[in-house]
Amino acid sequence: MPNIHAINTAVYRLLADDTELAGLCTAYKGRKRPANVHNPSLTVDIDRLKAGEGEGIWRCEVTVTVFVNVLANRMPDHETLDTVSSRIREILRDAVPELEDAKALPLAEGGSSSPDWSGNHDNEAREELTFMLTFVNFH
Repeated sequence: MPNIHAINTAVYRLLADDTELAGLCTAYKGRKRPANVHNPSLTVDIDRLKAGEGEGIWRCEVTVTVFVNVLANRMPDHETLDTVSSRIREILRDAVPELEDAKALPLAEGGSSSPDWSGNHDNEAREELTFMLTFVNFH
């Protein structure tokens, strides 16, 4: 069965390998970004694996968090946020991450949060997009 790190790497590759998205923002693997990162940026994080219905079926939630700067009027940069989020949806909707020892089903798009302001960074806003990943373990 793939571990969380392998799943995170597979989903990260789908995003990082897209040249259009790379022109819009920088992608980072894991929940936290490196210090002093410039926006727009995004992170890819995977929650814990959960047993699905049936033997050998597993599920996890993929969370992609998009970070943008707050504009001079103290509002999130909605234009950039919408552009980046739309591209992420295009890339991940129905994508199949390559995993060793498991057959992944296409990613299913979940919900997204409204833009909110981070307490850690008062000059940025973020939006979370979620996708569900189901896979079958062949071992």
